[in-house]
Amino acid sequence: MSNYGLEGVLAWEQAFHVATTSGRALPTTFARLDEAGGSILATPVIRLHDDPAADSAQFDGYAICGEGPWIAIEDDRLQPGECALLHAGQPIPTHTDAVIAVNLAEARKASDGSLIVIALDELTGVIDEAARPELGAGILRQASNAAVGSELVPAGRQVTAAVLALAAASGHDGLEIIRPPVVGTLVLGRTLLSQGPARDGRIRDALGDAVAHFAGTQGARSHPPMRAPDTAQLLLEHIDDANVDILITTGSTAPTPDNHVRQVMSDLGARWLIDGVASTPGTQMLLAKLPDGRFVVGLPGDPASALAGLITIVAPLIRAMRGASTPVITHAVLVDEPPLGDYQDDTRLVPVTLTKAGSNIVAKKLPDAISALSSWANADGIALIAPNVISAGASVPVMTL
Repeated sequence: MSNYGLEGVLAWEQAFHVATTSGRALPTTFARLDEAGGSILATPVIRLHDDPAADSAQFDGYAICGEGPWIAIEDDRLQPGECALLHAGQPIPTHTDAVIAVNLAEARKASDGSLIVIALDELTGVIDEAARPELGAGILRQASNAAVGSELVPAGRQVTAAVLALAAASGHDGLEIIRPPVVGTLVLGRTLLSQGPARDGRIRDALGDAVAHFAGTQGARSHPPMRAPDTAQLLLEHIDDANVDILITTGSTAPTPDNHVRQVMSDLGARWLIDGVASTPGTQMLLAKLPDGRFVVGLPGDPASALAGLITIVAPLIRAMRGASTPVITHAVLVDEPPLGDYQDDTRLVPVTLTKAGSNIVAKKLPDAISALSSWANADGIALIAPNVISAGASVPVMTL
């Protein structure tokens, strides 16, 4: 590994650990349901009412009072010899002794136009005026499923569409969440184009939209990318003025006098957390913490190296700040000889396709292309190949981009 100009280059696993442990969950806040999606619950979702909210019919049937036959009425209070037709889940009338299922009763119209309900024998299905359910049968008692205040979803779970649906159905208008980090992206470079193909000696910026999108997919609130010439004063002003929790810069991370990120970090009194990573690609990725608690992530201007920085630093940092748990990492068997790293002790981040082979998942390296971005764009995941893995057949972790 070359560490020219870098201070204390970390192994990939060390850098990932630093990014994971540097961030702390942000304060909690109340969010409307339409704002809470994708965030992490700070407190459990609880029931705001009993389930059921009142004594209710367990199934479609007749609420009965006393001995049968029963005269069907439409009232919320029964007298002996009366019944009321109910649907499943409907509150029962006062003085209900039991609910008899519709398939265990027969309704007949009397000469005076009233409806008479007679029970059927459960075994024979024959009319039996003396038959009746046991006291309390067919009734769901109030709070028999769950009582008010009981937990529906525990704290720490991500607010998914199902969680939002359950919360709304339970009467919630909002949820207490861990505030997602706000992320800004600053693209450095005077000659980068923001639209159209490369022309007149200038190249198209490949990273601004990609970085902002990635931060959003990780659960952050991501601002649209901004662009600025690579000058120390402008960079200083942008960082000082950025109202974000994490500022991601692209470009200007090489340790040379004409790249200003390091000097500006020093001028702002930042504390270096990562200054270079032993990885191919992505050696010159950076992480610093400003005195006010904001983080600055420096990604190299090379697109593949910047993408490596996203999964190495940005993803675990955002995850830590939003209070999310560490995801389960897939392992796959390499079917190709692993490519060489730039240096012997580099962890190689290799785009792969994944297929199922029996009980194993197999990782196949994508063909080399003129542009490294082509492999990254067509990959199912990024294999993390440790320096000591030198042949096919090894099981390696695979992360998604």
